[in-house]
Amino acid sequence: MLDDQNLVLNQFFTLWAMLDPLGHLPLFLGATSELDRKERRRAAMLAVFFAFCILLFFGIAGQFLLHAMGISLISFQIAGGIILLLFAISMVLGEGHSAAKSVDEPAGNTLSVAVYPLATPIIAGPGAMLAIIILTDNNRFTLTEQVETFGVLAVVLSAMLVIFTLGDFISNIIGKGGTNILRRVMGVILAALSVNLIVNALVEWLHLPAL
Repeated sequence: MLDDQNLVLNQFFTLWAMLDPLGHLPLFLGATSELDRKERRRAAMLAVFFAFCILLFFGIAGQFLLHAMGISLISFQIAGGIILLLFAISMVLGEGHSAAKSVDEPAGNTLSVAVYPLATPIIAGPGAMLAIIILTDNNRFTLTEQVETFGVLAVVLSAMLVIFTLGDFISNIIGKGGTNILRRVMGVILAALSVNLIVNALVEWLHLPAL
């Protein structure tokens, strides 16, 4: 039971750090700046739904696509861990997300804004896709554990929806400084989890004793 709890907690913190709901709040507010409150709320719901569908697809079919391209899971885990680590470093050092450029583009109707840039690349970006594929590895996790991962993903995205819906209120409370601090803290946690992914892949590849 404890192992299951540790697995769920690991998945939760990995997905929370990767999706970074509070850190993405300023991007959401910027992308929906031309929408009124009702349209902004609808855009948030649509964006979270579309992002969940995208990540669900990659969680189910991502590994099969890798096999079709002849890429091993260990190679992908190491590459994904490195990319997640670089992403975490950018969070800690305060560099902007690559999706940040998207918020400077003029907002269109609610649906188009929900799809781009909100659903992708702000929410379901490359890093999130890598994370969900690694967390649903068929060689490491059972079907039950994979279903739990999608459940954890739904919980994190639900929290993101609440944060986006209350965006104006939360932004006024914590301010820009509070958002930056939280982003850096989650970046440190994500960096540690990324290193753990790389080390575990090397342990399996080189048949070393487990850490």
